[in-house]
Amino acid sequence: MPLTPSLCFLALVLVSLWTTVVPVEAAGGIEKALPTLFLAGCAWYYTRPRFGPWVAVGVLLGAMGDYSLASAERSWFQAGVVTFLLGHLAYSAAFAKEMKGTRARVILILVTAGMMVALVTLVSFRMVHVEEQALIIPVSVYAVVLSIMMAITVLHQSPTRLIAAGGLVFVISDAHIVLNHMFLSSPCLALALSGYATYYLAQYCLVAGASYETRYHQNGGDLDGVAS
Repeated sequence: MPLTPSLCFLALVLVSLWTTVVPVEAAGGIEKALPTLFLAGCAWYYTRPRFGPWVAVGVLLGAMGDYSLASAERSWFQAGVVTFLLGHLAYSAAFAKEMKGTRARVILILVTAGMMVALVTLVSFRMVHVEEQALIIPVSVYAVVLSIMMAITVLHQSPTRLIAAGGLVFVISDAHIVLNHMFLSSPCLALALSGYATYYLAQYCLVAGASYETRYHQNGGDLDGVAS
């Protein structure tokens, strides 16, 4: 993605991270969604020729999830999970083309999926312990959808590794959120910061990768004609 919008996105991310350390009550959670709202606009502008509206829709749904997760209410948390799930479906629709499985890619997918299963199992035991068993099925469904999106981004043939990196980092980010909101008895600031940082990085990688691939194909597959 071009340098100027990338720097603008970084500035918005830094503001969001700062408000995690020093909460701004008047913002009402919108500050968490501003980086992804901006990124959704970039995705709409830079990626549609190759991926249609799907990348932009995925980021926009992520922004809605950001706003929802900024609320401490459990009902808003569940709404955030739903919007993120829909966002992963949008990303899956965007990148489910020109896929190729190699041994290294399959191993990477299996290892990542195995860690996800371990985490979901751990959290499920925690949910039983705190008598919130009703959350086990939604969390499990979300994990399945996330794993499908991750696998698709890894298998997607692209001139850049940013898309695959985005899918993998998304798993890391969501692991932070699950641990912080569903496993620990009270949220940890360090986990919140690292969760947001990896989340914004994942979203950026997906959009930047899609933008790069779009320009690559518009230039007829000529890497020299693709600006960084």
